[in-house]
Amino acid sequence: MRVTFIGCPFRTSYGHYIDSLRQAIQLHYGDHVDWVASNCGCGDPVERERRFETQPTAYFEMPHVSAYESRTRWKRRLRRSARSLSYHARSNRYIRLAAGSDVMHLQQTLNAYGAMVAFHWLKRRTSAAKVITVHELDAHQTQFVHQNTLYNHADALIVHSSDLRERLLEYGVRAEKVHVLPYGAELSADIGERERTGIVFYGGHHLMSGKGLDTVFRAAALLREKLGARAPRITIHGHYGTETPTEALKLAEEFGVTDQLIWLNQIDEAEIGPLYRAAQLAVLPYTGGAAGLPACTAAANALPVIATRRAGIPDQLGEDAVWIAENNPQQLAAEIARLLADRSARDALARRALERATQTLSWPVVAGRTVGIYREALRVRAAPNS
Repeated sequence: MRVTFIGCPFRTSYGHYIDSLRQAIQLHYGDHVDWVASNCGCGDPVERERRFETQPTAYFEMPHVSAYESRTRWKRRLRRSARSLSYHARSNRYIRLAAGSDVMHLQQTLNAYGAMVAFHWLKRRTSAAKVITVHELDAHQTQFVHQNTLYNHADALIVHSSDLRERLLEYGVRAEKVHVLPYGAELSADIGERERTGIVFYGGHHLMSGKGLDTVFRAAALLREKLGARAPRITIHGHYGTETPTEALKLAEEFGVTDQLIWLNQIDEAEIGPLYRAAQLAVLPYTGGAAGLPACTAAANALPVIATRRAGIPDQLGEDAVWIAENNPQQLAAEIARLLADRSARDALARRALERATQTLSWPVVAGRTVGIYREALRVRAAPNS
């Protein structure tokens, strides 16, 4: 079976996801996977400097029309039309470069891999099965909800959370099309018995939105009041860039926790595993977004997690985490203090998380389930009257 991925090729969480899944499918299941990509239009440093996660099989450049919305009606309509035409041309190019594939798998994110591109892509007839992993919804499809029924032209959709699946069903997508799969993680061969210290927090692509950063800082201030010099340091990283956002620095100063924070910001993917293996706890008090990467990475590195039941975290960790309410720094601080004081409780939670990662979250397991979706899609397409 020949598979072609279409998705972000740069050093983002998306590029890492695509490359990890691609390698796992090839290594463990023997199916060949190509990677077709283009400039995405996000404007992040990794795109501007063309820092590839892995050099794609085929890559092209194309002008990008930004998502800026003018206040003038006719200008707004003109820009939308220009974006639509641009994305139509881009989707056609993706299909041409993926010719000869048995399965085309679009990794839907934003801009050149967003919903508008996905919907143009689905309108084109191909002999290949079409699969989409919807990593996140964009403004276009939430504004024009009726267009989401175009997903029914896909042979399968993959999402990382039950919440996103339910939302797609509300938008008119047929239930049998949508599969919930974990994000995936690389199991560490270097867990060992080592001294761990501090807390790690992942800020995603948009640190100031939906990640509960103010809850983390409020909790840090409460811990300082309670523990004094023994209050834990919090290491912050994410895919939001190499510079700490000014708003985040001001927020930390406002709560008086600046000296409790270690800002790593965007680090190489190879550094994330060691970071998680050195920490005592991960905190993910998200109110939105997607937390598949940090949740799965924590489990794969035997790192206990304190989190809200949002952002797909329950789909990754099941009951193998400590759950807190949203926007509740008092509860977060209390759970951090409790676990830091109870080594046996931390170790038990770490063992359960690692066992779950081994059984359900490792890349070979996720790749196997993905290949199963491909094969079922091809079977249905080959059936009479399909």
